[in-house]
Amino acid sequence: MNRVTIFLCCFFATPLFVLSQSIIDSTLFEKDSGQSDFLRPSSTGNQIINHNGYSLSYNEQAEQADWVFYKLTQSSISSSIERSNDYREDPFVSEGSATLEDYQNSGYDRGHLAPAGSMKVDAQSMSHSFFMSNISPQYPAFNRGVWKRLEGKVRYWVESKDSIFVVTGPVLDSPLDSIGSNNVIVPRAYYKTLLTYKDGKVKGIGFLLPHEESDKSIYSFATSIDSIEVITGINFYSNLDLPTQTKVEENSSIKAFIYN
Repeated sequence: MNRVTIFLCCFFATPLFVLSQSIIDSTLFEKDSGQSDFLRPSSTGNQIINHNGYSLSYNEQAEQADWVFYKLTQSSISSSIERSNDYREDPFVSEGSATLEDYQNSGYDRGHLAPAGSMKVDAQSMSHSFFMSNISPQYPAFNRGVWKRLEGKVRYWVESKDSIFVVTGPVLDSPLDSIGSNNVIVPRAYYKTLLTYKDGKVKGIGFLLPHEESDKSIYSFATSIDSIEVITGINFYSNLDLPTQTKVEENSSIKAFIYN
């Protein structure tokens, strides 16, 4: 084969490979229901449970999830389904989840990790969001304040996105307290990592919130996903190709996440 033939083969082969890879990635984003292995975190060695609308990794020692993963779309928030408020033990946790009694008279709210307001896709997803495996003890001023504001902002952002893939959970080291007969850990902080997909572009941002009342802008809690990986020891979005993973996980600019 002469040099001209070799040059032409190389010139045309590379764009075809890149195009093929782009199509595969697009399909995975669009079809990911929020429960596949493609975008949820790597296993922490704990039990992984798939519920309607979300999946989670249940930390038996802490008696709560160390991460909850869900895909947020406009259909997740647009229906008229109301809160079910049917808090109950999760029958799918192999060693038993936290109970309602653990929280009784504790002074802490039963704070959602995957928020009920993002589970309006159907009645079962709404109901499943009230499993105690999706609940963490939160100060009332935190749960009803800055945490609620962040949840609302994420729902606002999805109105201009095809989808947002959310991983959320507690920071479980150096806990503030524990409650109930099951010694449910009261976390010192909470995190969210967000991955957006629209028009073939993938972007990411993280949020790390101390477990305390705050009137600060939620933008002040923006950070990189890389930094949350260091704090939690959880590997997020590891199935993305390395250049994309590096780009989305190192970003800490809220402007770059929203506008670029």
